[in-house]
Amino acid sequence: MWGRAIRGQIGVQEGQQNTHRARIHTAWADKAEEPPRLIGRMELGDGDKLQMYGETLDVEAVASTLNEVRAETVREKAHFDDATPGLTKALKDLLTNTLSLAAMLEASQGVVRSLAMRGLAGVSVGEGRKGGYYVLDVAVRKGAGVGWTFEHAGGAEKLVGEMLANLVDRNLGPAIGKAVVTLLAARRKELMDEGVEEKEWFMLWEDPLKKALRSEELRPRVVNYVLPGMLKPSAECFRMFVQSLGLGEDGNIRSDEDLDLGALLCCLKAGKELDFVGEIGDKNKVFKTSKAPVVRIHSDLVTPLLGHAFSHIRVSAFNLVVQSASITRPFTPGTLSLLKAALPPLHAESDAEVRDLIIGGIRNLIERIACSSYTSEKELKNLQQKLRSGNRPTPDDIRKMVQLDSRVSDAKDFCEWYIGLLETLLRPGSNYQRCITGLRALGFLIRSGVDASLTDRMFTTLPGKGSIASNGKPFKKGLFKWPEFSKEMDIFRPGIKRALLEAMFNPFEDVRAISAEVLQFDPKWDAGNVKSFLERGLQAMNDNGRARDSDGFARTVALIFELSKRGDIAFAENGEMWGFKIDGDLSGLGVVRWILDVLEKEYIGVAVADFQRAVRERPIHGLFTSLLLILETYGSSEEEALAWEVHERIFKSCEEIWRLTKAPLCFDSPEGHVPVNFDEEDEDMTTQTVMSYSWRAVKESSSLLGAILGKASISSLFPTDFERGGKLLLQQLADIRHRGAFSSVSPSFVALCTRCFKSSDPALQELPRTWLRRNLDLIMEKSNAITRRSAGLPYLIMGVLASETDPARPLLSTTFARFVEIATMPASTSQNGEKMDLPQVHALNCLKFLFTDARVSQIVVPFMGKGLELAVSCFGSEIWAIRNCGVMLFTALTNRLFGLRKSRNDYTSGITTRSFFEKFVGVRTVLLKNLQEKVGALEGGDAVSVEMVYPVLSLIARMEVDPEYDGMEEFREPIKQCMRSRIWKVREMAARAFTALVGPKQVVDTISGLMKAGIEKQNVLHGNLCAVRALLERRVRQTVQDELEVGEVWRHIAEVFEGRFGGLVETNVCAVTKAVMLQLLTSHTENLNTNLGLRSCFERYLNHNRTEELATSSTVGRSLLKEHLVAFTLTFQPSKAPDLLKDADEEILLYTINHILSLPKSPLLPTKIIWEIATLHPWNLLRATALTLLRRSPPLSPSEEDFKTILALLQSPPTESIKEAALALLGPIVSALPVESRPNALQILLGELIKAADGDEPYTTRTAALSSLSSLALPLKLKTGADEALIRAYSLVYDLLNDDDDDIRLSAASLAQQILGSEILLLPLTTAEKLTLSLPRYFPVSTVLLQTAISRITGDVTAVESWQKATKKDKILFQREKQNLWVDAVGVVEVWGVVAELVLARGVGKKEIEGLREWVGEGRRLVAERETVDGSVEVTGGWGREEEVVAFLARVRVAAKVVGIV
Repeated sequence: MWGRAIRGQIGVQEGQQNTHRARIHTAWADKAEEPPRLIGRMELGDGDKLQMYGETLDVEAVASTLNEVRAETVREKAHFDDATPGLTKALKDLLTNTLSLAAMLEASQGVVRSLAMRGLAGVSVGEGRKGGYYVLDVAVRKGAGVGWTFEHAGGAEKLVGEMLANLVDRNLGPAIGKAVVTLLAARRKELMDEGVEEKEWFMLWEDPLKKALRSEELRPRVVNYVLPGMLKPSAECFRMFVQSLGLGEDGNIRSDEDLDLGALLCCLKAGKELDFVGEIGDKNKVFKTSKAPVVRIHSDLVTPLLGHAFSHIRVSAFNLVVQSASITRPFTPGTLSLLKAALPPLHAESDAEVRDLIIGGIRNLIERIACSSYTSEKELKNLQQKLRSGNRPTPDDIRKMVQLDSRVSDAKDFCEWYIGLLETLLRPGSNYQRCITGLRALGFLIRSGVDASLTDRMFTTLPGKGSIASNGKPFKKGLFKWPEFSKEMDIFRPGIKRALLEAMFNPFEDVRAISAEVLQFDPKWDAGNVKSFLERGLQAMNDNGRARDSDGFARTVALIFELSKRGDIAFAENGEMWGFKIDGDLSGLGVVRWILDVLEKEYIGVAVADFQRAVRERPIHGLFTSLLLILETYGSSEEEALAWEVHERIFKSCEEIWRLTKAPLCFDSPEGHVPVNFDEEDEDMTTQTVMSYSWRAVKESSSLLGAILGKASISSLFPTDFERGGKLLLQQLADIRHRGAFSSVSPSFVALCTRCFKSSDPALQELPRTWLRRNLDLIMEKSNAITRRSAGLPYLIMGVLASETDPARPLLSTTFARFVEIATMPASTSQNGEKMDLPQVHALNCLKFLFTDARVSQIVVPFMGKGLELAVSCFGSEIWAIRNCGVMLFTALTNRLFGLRKSRNDYTSGITTRSFFEKFVGVRTVLLKNLQEKVGALEGGDAVSVEMVYPVLSLIARMEVDPEYDGMEEFREPIKQCMRSRIWKVREMAARAFTALVGPKQVVDTISGLMKAGIEKQNVLHGNLCAVRALLERRVRQTVQDELEVGEVWRHIAEVFEGRFGGLVETNVCAVTKAVMLQLLTSHTENLNTNLGLRSCFERYLNHNRTEELATSSTVGRSLLKEHLVAFTLTFQPSKAPDLLKDADEEILLYTINHILSLPKSPLLPTKIIWEIATLHPWNLLRATALTLLRRSPPLSPSEEDFKTILALLQSPPTESIKEAALALLGPIVSALPVESRPNALQILLGELIKAADGDEPYTTRTAALSSLSSLALPLKLKTGADEALIRAYSLVYDLLNDDDDDIRLSAASLAQQILGSEILLLPLTTAEKLTLSLPRYFPVSTVLLQTAISRITGDVTAVESWQKATKKDKILFQREKQNLWVDAVGVVEVWGVVAELVLARGVGKKEIEGLREWVGEGRRLVAERETVDGSVEVTGGWGREEEVVAFLARVRVAAKVVGIV
């Protein structure tokens, strides 16, 4: 197979080559089908004959063929990028054998150097390909000579730097990495053979590697593909490199270095894996495995970096601590202490990708602790055995035994500490980040075997049951050998067990799912407690009907089912739960029957009798979900136990709930439908509650039905169940108008169709085909119901097509043909406003769904060309609905072909015109026909013509030019006509499409030709200038790459602009085209400004009178001209900024300020003029921007009156933008006020900032508050004797460090860094704790600090108010989300409790402490009263699990500790 493939790639066919060529090509090609060991023997025989596979070949003919194959191979190196792994290997083998044969013919050096030159092609301009890098790698290995290669490429440093820079393409990573490492390794060997010092080799790659490592984009790929191989050859070079990155001899950072911490940490981690780096803080140990100098790391280097604000640095630091060259190497006690301090904030990562990296590090940490402690205990036992045998212990033996015992003890203590940490992470009220990270870590810890009592359960509880090792013993991935202390570990302690059970009712689904999974490992259960927990969950579900409570109840039922099956719990004979009998048999059927009894008699029964009551009090979806979890989670043995009677009951329940909910779901506007017999005065009975009850019930019941039909054994189903279930699902998909409902039914229909197709029963196999025919008929039957993207019709049809198992896909082919047939039917027009029948809309919607469905993404590729043709043909329809569907289909196909655009003006792609039109031949004809037929009607403003032409132009604009492809010539004239259109948007899009007609070498001449357009035809000129703009953006870079002379290309372009500047700018009266011309000059300042003649044109033009210039320009586009004139002026003469700010024209002022704000650095500005605009100008938009500019360039010596002026704008703002701009400006003003005026102004400002930083305020307002506060960093810096009035400011910083937004937290951390005087920017969570705990040191006897701490503990309200807020019943359908999902309410109370204790320890605050004592007493009384009514707060799943209650209990507990109440 591969032989034929390669022969096709290199153009070899028998009969077309001479005998010798054919033999060699065939041998190499066929060799790709054989394993490497069957390559055969190739050797030179007597004379000029070559023996190959038993054939005698003429050497001259072989050499000729060699050159041909070499050339063909190099030409085909692009195939490496698109080839499958098998073909890639075959191409590599072919190239390797080519070079091997070259070596035999003594043509090796010439051949390989030629290949090396070809491999280098494209590297310098970032266009290297996999094949090129592989060719370069092989050529060097085969003797091209690295020194020669470096010399040919312009030097080693240049080549290595360019190759590393090309790692920006992740697909090239492995190929580039291998090539770079090969080059440098070979060069090192050459230098060593020549007797050159190793330092010279080090200098070849030092600077390029540094540069690459300092790039955030390149660093991960450099670390993965290059760094280990580059550092491995020499430990001494590794030492020099990390020291050049800023590492001192003492293992700490050299303070005088401008270092990149991320680069240094990555190198240290790589060095540690290579055993070049010692353990952190270990000053004495030199490892036996080390054969080179060890680089030591001081703990002071790593400690702050583990809490660094930037995720890549703290992750790298964590990996550096955890990684080791040997998995059995123990952690030092100092390292374990360091980890204990670092791990809590690392479990609160907000970024999902960073969380994955942290979890990976935790896995490595647990594995190393397990392996190192087990090895230490084993070694300790060996020594003890030695002593028991009568040998006298030496001092080294005793010392070693103590050391080993200490290591095991340290590991045990760490594991116990870590389990305790996980318990705190899982407590109710913890944010999502802590919960999910803690759960994932807990699951891994359990599977590691640290708790020996759970080991057996791991082989029986979860799927997989373990695997069998070569010695016949079972094992499970992730299970390690632990010391004896694993028998004493108890992971499922009461606190963790309660936290896990209550986490099954967490608002986040993945938290609920992982909690339920982890609980299955626990072997110890009490039936009474489980029963009570389930009943409380059922009651919670009934009370509010929220998804989290229903799902939590369902997962609890599934857990009880599993526990019952395993025999971990047993229900009493004739036992009951919630008034219904439950049997505790080992099959689990008793639990299933209990669910069905509750479902039928209590929930469906209530819905039949009183649907209103069912909606309000009996949300049914949780019961369906519980049955679904039981069916989906457990294997075939349970399926046999679920007898057909159970399935029959489920079928009837699904049919009944569909009958009850059909009316609201199938209404044309389901979101607003309430059945007519509902009580209108019932405030709880809204359209939202009815719709939620209905679609959730149908969603879960259909999912349950799909699970039975898709997975249940045939013996447990009636023969008619498949047709019966299919009929129900078809009805739902065909009739439901609620998008969420029919999209949730679709997976069940797919599962049913898949089961039928895979069945050996011909009758079942035929069912999906019957359904498909029926679904296609529905397109015609429902042709008058075309809203909601055809509702469920596309799901009905895709359900069958996605499930088809025949590789030929006959159903897909015939269905596609039917879609096209319907879509191209003549459409009937509306008569007297009647509703039209438009089956074409359904067909087009189904086609769009077909091309965007991931399940058939590769299968539908052959149909995409026809789909594009159809979409474009719809643009000309007289009916808007068909045109609209055509545009949606067209957009879906172009996004599929070219990818989603990164921005609105991004039209780049990697698909050339040749590749596109050769792949989709018919599309070219349709596009060209549309353009040619409709372009003439554009001048008349025909809307239909615009709708047809514009998408065609946008499609062509997405393509890249192929200079060798002549198929675009016919498009040139229509596109140029569109560039002259009277419609602005058409001209702009045509200009973008025009770039697909211009090759890189034609750019300069094309631009010159376009710029020759005169000003007498402004539409033509505008279209041409837009085309010049597109060419400068998309084609000039390619021209530069081809020409390799950047200055030469831009010199020609600048000459063109110089020649046309006078006619297109100075004498042009059209504001639009003049503005575009100025925009072009401004955008390419750096490249055009070197032309002296053009610069003199700029200076001459800028000396014109601006007012006169604008007055003589056309009214149309004058605002656009003002904007670009301002940008042009400030770009080429920034000194004119003050002059522009004095202009009387409001738009000039606005554009000037906006442009200055867009600059990275503001020029010198007249503050007084800006102040007048900000405070006196009548245009509020201009005032807001002026205030923003003043924030960047505030008054140097503001007065108290100035402060009051801006404060008035803040307190009585005309607009919200002025309020936020004034707020941000007040900070710089206060910091610059006279010393005597500053304290009072600061307190006023802090009051405003505290209100603005509240979590309920918008993001922009909170950002403005932080910006204002950041201006006060210098006066806020903590120092001895600081004014306690500033405590309010520090408290505000603490709030901002716990803001819900990541960016605000990070900016607040930067402010706190200045306040604390830290050298390193720390994680906001770490910074918040550090800042808070620093306050008692600087304000040791401050009653203000104590009052602040007490206010934080109590929530600044009475105990009664706090209790009422915590226990307020909330029955709204969807839980109202907290404004701040990040802050840990319990953690806040605890840290401020420590602050209060530290201040009280100084003997102050007696009055305050008495008030807190009363608060504690009142809080305890309230809790006790509730406990007498609803039971203990400690009951799992009881009223104490609510987040607000947990926070209140924490307040009481911490406050009691502060005042000394036990």
